[in-house]
This record gives sequence, C-alpha cells and structure tokens, in this order.
Amino acid sequence: MRKPITDIIAEVKKLLEKEGEMSIRRLSLKTKSQWRTIEKALETMKTLGVVKERKGTDTKRVERLFSLK
Repeated sequence: MRKPITDIIAEVKKLLEKEGEMSIRRLSLKTKSQWRTIEKALETMKTLGVVKERKGTDTKRVERLFSLK
C-alpha cells in the first residue's frame, strides 16, 4: 500500500526527534518505505530547512546522516 509523502515526512520527523541522527537506510527500514522515497522526503525537508545533512565517518563507504536543525 502506498503512503502519501506527507505521512512519510511526518514519520521521518518523529523518528529523527526520537533517535537524533539517522541514515537513509535506517529510516527506510524503520518506516518500511523505499530508500528513494525517503531520500526525496529528506531532500524536501532539507530545502524547507527542517533537517541538516552531514557525511558519516564510521564506515568506508559514503554515508549521509540526517538530523533535525
């Protein structure tokens, strides 16, 4: 079943309030949505000034971590 993007954005915001900082993969697993949808929601939230992004340094591959401003 498809969820509206507004519901996904609200769910992501709630998770970031609770967890602090999360990757796209972790958010997609928690919300049971595709990573592309989560990425679009986060980019929208970023342009609205709700979240900020930083690069992770724990792993060898590039990891994008998001948190609330």
